[in-house]
Amino acid sequence: MTDTDVAIQGAGTAALATALALARGGLTVTLLDGAGHAAAPREEAEDGRARPELPAILDLAGERVLEHLGAWPRLRARAVDSLELEDTGSGSHLTLSADEIGERRLGYVLEHGALRHALGEVFDALPGTRRLAGAAIDTYTASGRGVEARLSDGRQLHARVLVGADGPSSGLRRLAGVGWRCTGYGQEAVITRVRTQRAPGATLRQRFQGEAPVTLLPGGEHECIALWPVPRGRARGLCAADEATFARRLSDASGALLGPVEAVLTRQVLHPRRGHAERYTGQRLALVGNAAHTVHPLGGQAVNLALLDAATLAESLLEAHEAGRDPGGIGPLRRYERRRRGDNQRMQTGLDLLLWAFGAQHGPLPPLRGLALRTLGASAPLRRGCIRALSGGHGPDLPALARGPRL
Repeated sequence: MTDTDVAIQGAGTAALATALALARGGLTVTLLDGAGHAAAPREEAEDGRARPELPAILDLAGERVLEHLGAWPRLRARAVDSLELEDTGSGSHLTLSADEIGERRLGYVLEHGALRHALGEVFDALPGTRRLAGAAIDTYTASGRGVEARLSDGRQLHARVLVGADGPSSGLRRLAGVGWRCTGYGQEAVITRVRTQRAPGATLRQRFQGEAPVTLLPGGEHECIALWPVPRGRARGLCAADEATFARRLSDASGALLGPVEAVLTRQVLHPRRGHAERYTGQRLALVGNAAHTVHPLGGQAVNLALLDAATLAESLLEAHEAGRDPGGIGPLRRYERRRRGDNQRMQTGLDLLLWAFGAQHGPLPPLRGLALRTLGASAPLRRGCIRALSGGHGPDLPALARGPRL
C-alpha cells in the first residue's frame, strides 16, 4: 500500500508543476505517469523528418512560477520583446514592445520537451516525492477519510487528494464521471520549423489573412517556428508537398516577413479542439491543465494556463494544510475552481473571438479592425494596457507563485 498526501496522474507540465509546488510546500506527492499527459499528442511528420511539438509561449506569470519552482535556471528559452501584427484585410499594422511597460521582455518561446525535462529533474531531486512509472488509476473510492485507489499494476494507493493532469483524454476525469464538452474549429494546424533569409530576432510576428493566419515565433539565429492554421483538409496536402513548394506557399502566406523560406526543417499536422470540463473538482479530486480545458494554439497559451492552474491549486491546498484543515476537503477544492474556471473560459472565448474577428475579409469587420488597430497604435495608455494583458503577470488574482518583483 502506497500512502501519500497527493497523488497526481499525468506526466506533463501541469502534473509536474503541481507536484513541485505541493512538495515544496511540505506535502508528500506521488506522480503516476502511466497515463496520457497534458502535452498534445504527436502525429506523424508527413515528410518523414523529425516530429516537432507545438512550442510554448511563456508569459511573465509563467516565468515567475518556474522561477519559484526552481526549474527556470535549467531552461534555455528565447526571449520575445516585441509583437508585430499585420492585418491584410484592413491593411493595418501594429507593433507592441515590452519597453513601453518597463519590462525587458513580453515572454519567451521554449520547447515543451525541455520544460517537462527541467520540471522532472527538480521533482525527482526533492524529498517527499515518489514517481510510480507506468502506473495509472484503474478504480478509486473517495470518502471522508481519503481516497483508496487500485492502480493498473495491481498496487493499492491511499491519498488525501487526487489530481487529474492527464490531458484532454483524461482517464481520471472519466473515472470521476466529469463531463467533457469538446468542439472542433474546422481547422488543421501546420507546425513547422524553417530557416529564413532574415533573422527573427526577439520579435513574434502574426499575419492575419482570413481563415489561415500565420504566427512566426523566434526559434534560432535564422530559424523560426511557424504556426499555420488552415481550413480542414488542406494541412496534409501542404505537409506532403515537396520542400520547395511548401517553402514557397509558407513564404506567400507569411508575406515573406522574414524574407523567403530557405529550408524546411520539420513539419507536422495538429488538430486544434476546444474542450472544457463541466467542473474542475469532485470529491477529493481536482483537474488541472488540459484535463480541465484546451484552447486554440494560436496564442500559445496552454502552458501559461496549466502553470496558473498548478500554482492556484497548490496555494489552495497548502493554505488548508498549514491551517490544520483537510486539504482534500470541499472548501480548498472549490476555492481553486472558483479562481481558475472563469479565467480559463475567458481565455477560450477571447481566442475564439480573435479568430472570428480577424477571419472575416469582407463586410464591415475589416474596416472596423483597421480603425481599432489604428486607435490602439495612436493611444499610449491603450497600448500599454494591451501589452500588460499580453505579457501576463499583472492580474489582480494571481497566485503567490506567479507574483513578485520583475525577474
